[in-house]
Amino acid sequence: MPEWLIGFARTRITPPLGCEMAGFDARKGVADAVHDDLYAHALVFDDDGAQTVLMSLDVIAVSAEFSLAVRRDIEEATGIPASNIFLAATHTHCGPVTVDLFYQGQQLDVAYLQSLRRVVVTVAITASNNKRPRTLKTGMVPVAGIAVNRRTPDGLPVDPFAGVFFIEELDGQAAAVAVIYACHTTVLGPDTLSFTQDFPFYTLAKLKSVLGQSVEALYFNGAQGDLSIGHKSNLSAVGVIDPFRTFATAQRLGERLADAVLAGLKNLALEAPGVKVLSHKVALPLKRYEPLVAMTQAREEAGRRIDPQRMDAEMLAIRQDSLFARIEEYYAKLYEQSDAPEPKTLSIECAAILLGETAIITLPGEVFARVALGIRAASPFAKTIFLGLTNNYIGYLPDHEATRDSGYEVVASRVSAIAGDILQQETLQLLNALQKASAR
Repeated sequence: MPEWLIGFARTRITPPLGCEMAGFDARKGVADAVHDDLYAHALVFDDDGAQTVLMSLDVIAVSAEFSLAVRRDIEEATGIPASNIFLAATHTHCGPVTVDLFYQGQQLDVAYLQSLRRVVVTVAITASNNKRPRTLKTGMVPVAGIAVNRRTPDGLPVDPFAGVFFIEELDGQAAAVAVIYACHTTVLGPDTLSFTQDFPFYTLAKLKSVLGQSVEALYFNGAQGDLSIGHKSNLSAVGVIDPFRTFATAQRLGERLADAVLAGLKNLALEAPGVKVLSHKVALPLKRYEPLVAMTQAREEAGRRIDPQRMDAEMLAIRQDSLFARIEEYYAKLYEQSDAPEPKTLSIECAAILLGETAIITLPGEVFARVALGIRAASPFAKTIFLGLTNNYIGYLPDHEATRDSGYEVVASRVSAIAGDILQQETLQLLNALQKASAR
């Protein structure tokens, strides 16, 4: 059996009750309960000294500054290069505020972030220290009936696969399973004031109930920018909560994902040890905005039209206009404050990871499904998986077709329509370079 050195660990990161919760502009109130705990997980893969760390955090997102600090701390403690360390948010909207966004009144909890930094570093060190010979199986299992494209009449496209990493002890006992699936973790809406992982909680609980409670189970999100479980983001953003957004729905969908993973375990391929990581910086063109004074005036005018007592169709449209004006003012301010020369760009880190024959592309925000599916279709690797919301949060990255239709995600994107094309080109170059490096 091909032996890797693999380590894993997890630790609880649930904040105290009473803190603000991230993810919904329309949410009123602070966290008042814990439905299920939030965790930080770490997976360390080692092939004769070539190592990478994949970390899953049950938070809405991580900033580039936070990620860089954590990665440097882990490098100092373990010797694993910071460039080979990846922090991926599951994107739960029922967790703490960990990044600055346009939401009204939300403040970063500096003390919590400092504590989170220490905890995340510690769990990575623990995983590294726990490395031992194990085997790795990987695959892409078909999944249906969960994610829906929330911007299209037919609910398509979606990513029809979940990536799976299945780690076993040398005696064949299950040790850990990681699921990578593209979907907003937003079954629960802005009326939920309980901390929760959302539907992945039920996915991981079902996997552990079948594989064994001692088995480590963790979830990563994928290219989920326009994928959710059926509600429309334009309405959800202004407080319209569909009646199906309940814990019962989260359980049904989460267990459905677990069932798809369990059914696919028999088809996973045993991977020979091999770790390679390539990365480089990519410049994405930013949108241009009207002068900030004009944007502020538009936001104020839109806000004055809101009647807080009404939620009819006309008032919902007015509320959307007000939210969109506030988002654009927020980004116009960031644009104006930037001292970069014109045309201004957003620098992101793109990385390609090879584990055996499975390629992983990391994405620093919420990339639309068409962009990711285009990368996979042209990838030189039969198994190409995406880790979304990794090492940074740049917001949404729509494709050209979505940009023509506008809507919440397009308004909330900082980058222009061509950014998706650039990301595809750059990641394919990385994948091709990775293939050449692996053939040597």
